Amino acid sequence: MQKTVWDFLATGRMVLCAGLAFWSSAGLLTGNLLSAPAAVSLLPADPLAQFRPGGAPERWTTSRVPVQGQPFREAVRIQVKQRPAQPYEMQVRFPNAGAVAKGDTLHLRFYARALAAPGETGEGALSAVFERATQPYEKSLQARLAIGREWKLYEQPFRATHAFAPGQAQLTFQAGFDPQVLEIGGFELLNYGASVAPSSLPATAMTYRGREANAAWRTAAAERIKKHRQGDLSLAVTDAAGRPVSGVEVKVEMRRHAFAFGSAVTAELLTAQTEDARRYREIIERDFNRVVFENDLKWPSWERESARPRLMAAVDWLRGRNIEIRGHCLVWPSWKHVPGDVKKLAEDRAALAERVRRHIREEAGALRGKLVDWDVINEPYSNHDLMDILGREVMVEWFKLAREADPQARLYLNDYSILSAGGRDAAHQRHFEETLRFLKDSGAPLGGIGMQGHFGSDLTPPERLLEVLDRFAQLGLPIQVTEHDINVTDESLQADYTRDFLTAIFSHPSVVGILTWGFWEGRHWRPNGAYYRRDWSLRPAGQAWRDLVRRDWWTVATVTTDAAGAGRVRGFLGEYEITARQGGKVVSTRAKLPQVGAKVTLRLPSDG
Repeated sequence: MQKTVWDFLATGRMVLCAGLAFWSSAGLLTGNLLSAPAAVSLLPADPLAQFRPGGAPERWTTSRVPVQGQPFREAVRIQVKQRPAQPYEMQVRFPNAGAVAKGDTLHLRFYARALAAPGETGEGALSAVFERATQPYEKSLQARLAIGREWKLYEQPFRATHAFAPGQAQLTFQAGFDPQVLEIGGFELLNYGASVAPSSLPATAMTYRGREANAAWRTAAAERIKKHRQGDLSLAVTDAAGRPVSGVEVKVEMRRHAFAFGSAVTAELLTAQTEDARRYREIIERDFNRVVFENDLKWPSWERESARPRLMAAVDWLRGRNIEIRGHCLVWPSWKHVPGDVKKLAEDRAALAERVRRHIREEAGALRGKLVDWDVINEPYSNHDLMDILGREVMVEWFKLAREADPQARLYLNDYSILSAGGRDAAHQRHFEETLRFLKDSGAPLGGIGMQGHFGSDLTPPERLLEVLDRFAQLGLPIQVTEHDINVTDESLQADYTRDFLTAIFSHPSVVGILTWGFWEGRHWRPNGAYYRRDWSLRPAGQAWRDLVRRDWWTVATVTTDAAGAGRVRGFLGEYEITARQGGKVVSTRAKLPQVGAKVTLRLPSDG
């Protein structure tokens, strides 16, 4: 085989003709290559030389194919014939040939095209992942990309979240989506060390349909928000004898949204006595009216009784501040998400069934009356080990048991890849709808639809989000976005999509809330998705959240009563403090503004 660019990259040297364009596009060329930071390749000199075909031929195939007219001579062709349960079941892998330190900036570059793909756009789907090569597969990069018909260069700069010796990590290209044919070539994975910021390296310009300021969907969304998220507050001011008083200044101040704007939280930081924990609690109390525990209520965590006092203290802290709590989750029905002893019961169906029943009764019962929601079942599309043994009908029983244990909590089915992944995951959406209908038709006390919203670079256009919501709204149940984040490094893109995602979701009448899956980089499963950086500075996406939730969709108004002692405010639905003031006379009251509107009368005190 001829010598390729890989041979030069393996020794940390650049080919001049390619390097000039590369460093110039990165903004790092200042007259010569001496100013360019040194980069070390993390892949073997010829990655394709180590490529081995994989997969079951009846479901998918991989092969090496020649390429002409591109900066590389060979590519990997992946043909997906049948969609698997998980995208990673159909992937090609390349181990890291060089060491990586935690915090190093890495730069992935590759070319790809889709020879065949479903849907009107003809775009294929591909996830580029850099992760530990063994469990727990910690990921530094997980970018799902839409692949077009023509060869295109894709670039993803990112920071390594863990240190890896050679061979401990892997670059994978996951293609297990709908049937498609993709080609991938020209791989580069370069390590620049910790001194180079990912933002200083070139990245594929990512965007989404509907990002434009004049996009048509915005006008309709704004009208729906006015119609479904606002109400009329009619005010009347009287004197002590009940006679109308004109010319009275009435201030209307919103105190709490009716819509749930929330976040995932941890019991540890809610109870710790550190400066970070103090700031963490301060933001929760200021910016969110609902939370969900990220891991503390999951079955294995719940059964660690030593952590129970801390958890209950966190619950009490939240309830004492009128912050609602979602329960996540009672049953995540796969062996890897249940306590270790549960799998040992796989051969004893009756004992397994009773073990799950006992857990639901115990946990839901212990928190009875303290939670507003429970995710009774989480992610049944790809987590179904328990149903495989106990039968599909057992899901109905689990809902009924949860209802008996906590009659007040609204019970949800929760799953991922319904809104995300470009909104193109037809198999996942179909399974979710079928499961929801099965539960309803079977008499399960299903109270809500939980849609996760974890986004990578494949950002679902707002119009498509609304189409998916319309589809599931036909079930007649409230919808909640239960887990939201946007894991991209382009902070401008992240901020714009935060604004547009929230706007589309808030505008849909069937949606009752949205919870971001964490807000601080210091405690976030995907640090790039956090609204606050590690030093507590606010990212543009966090500013977009605050601008909408606490400014654009927040009502503070002052009116003066007319000759009939009346005034009117059009406000966002929620709780208000209303104060009337005339000279030294002041009267205040609290009121709720529902969609049907509300009437509030304030009686001024007598002169005496």
